[in-house]
Amino acid sequence: MRARTAVAALAALTTWATAAGCSAVVPGTGSPARDVPVAGLAFGDGQRMLAEQMAIFRTWDVCAVHDVAAAERRTGAVAFAVRPVRGYDGCEIALETADDGALSYVTVEVTEIVPGPGTPPKAEGGRYVPVAPAAAAQGRPECGYGREVALGWGVVVRGEVADDAAASCVLAGGYLADVAARIEDPPLRSAAGTDPAFALGGQDPCAVLAALAPDAGDATVEGPRACAVPGVEVAFGLAQVEVDVEGVASMRPDGRVEVVDDAPDGCTVTRQAGDTTLLAPSLPYLFRETLAVTAADCATARAGVDSAVLPGPAVPAPGALTLGSLEGFPTAEDVGAPFDPCSTVGWSAFPAGVRPPGIDPRPFPSPVDTGTLYRVGCDYSSDALTAVLSWGPAVGTYSTDPAARPGVATQFAGRPGLEHRAEPAAGQAPLCLSTMQVGNGIAGVVTLARETTADLCAVNRGVLETLAPLVS
Repeated sequence: MRARTAVAALAALTTWATAAGCSAVVPGTGSPARDVPVAGLAFGDGQRMLAEQMAIFRTWDVCAVHDVAAAERRTGAVAFAVRPVRGYDGCEIALETADDGALSYVTVEVTEIVPGPGTPPKAEGGRYVPVAPAAAAQGRPECGYGREVALGWGVVVRGEVADDAAASCVLAGGYLADVAARIEDPPLRSAAGTDPAFALGGQDPCAVLAALAPDAGDATVEGPRACAVPGVEVAFGLAQVEVDVEGVASMRPDGRVEVVDDAPDGCTVTRQAGDTTLLAPSLPYLFRETLAVTAADCATARAGVDSAVLPGPAVPAPGALTLGSLEGFPTAEDVGAPFDPCSTVGWSAFPAGVRPPGIDPRPFPSPVDTGTLYRVGCDYSSDALTAVLSWGPAVGTYSTDPAARPGVATQFAGRPGLEHRAEPAAGQAPLCLSTMQVGNGIAGVVTLARETTADLCAVNRGVLETLAPLVS
């Protein structure tokens, strides 16, 4: 899902308001790394060369390559998020045009270079070539230029302008010129130039594998993040496990997620391997650092995960690039709200049939623009619906008084309230607005249907009645 999760919610609110360490290889040389330390496994010559090059790539922080101001200049849009794509080795800036809400993206990633059709960019002296779209592009008008570093791997810069393939290539070429110097001298993970700084981004999967199977031979390297010997594979990831990892997920007693995929050809245990997480505007799931071990059976795989020795959390450097949302959101504490719309009730207050799938979906903080009725809010977006739970002082039409705004007086768990089942205009989705009096203001829920026939006012009622006993 590429679209902003808050867009539908903001549309609903508009209706509401209206109605109411290593030295780097120089890219492009075509020469693999030499004399880089690798794990103590039995590599063939070709695999050892690949392992050395992957060790170099792991030192690079691709998110820190980005230049948010340059991306905004190139698109004439406002950046609202910097977020990982395809794990540790890709990172995108998402932007939105203020006048029409059009979306665009620029991406930097370390990947295999797969040539594609098109014309090389005019900048950078012909060192970059057109590349095929990423597999996850799924027909979107993405355009990219890549430069091989060594052994078929290199750096790719991509651009995407919604529904405009030509503009996507212009964006990719222009942004490449903006960040080329950073690609030539890549920022290192050791500099902790992003916030959060992910401690496992530089970890060698072959080193973990060597500790698990010290006598194994024929080691193979599957890119920067995976390493295998016959019968065992180890991989590190930065994943939204609900959508990125196959298998059955559960929450461990320590609050970390584990996913087990017991397949006929082997069992993979993928476990959250650190407490550093990121919620970024995209899907309603946390990015989590993961370690996965595949073995003949689940007991062996789990024992491999258990035995891994990993570093503790990393501390971002002063002035580090913020990952996740770039928009400023007020907090409950900022505005004196008696509850936090993002955490006091959470998705568990919504009916199971309208929640996002997965064991740990998260809401996103809502922007509060000039004219917004509430002071703090949170977007709950799923395929079924988009809702905003909010708080604000009882001023004007942010009220439980049917004389102040349309609606029918009611009660939620004994508290005075107002419920308005808005009649949808032609082509518009159903909407329900519910407000409830709390000690120092109003709690509100506005819910817009996306792909559900659920009674939206009943959804709101469930949320407010869950909230009522939790606030004064």
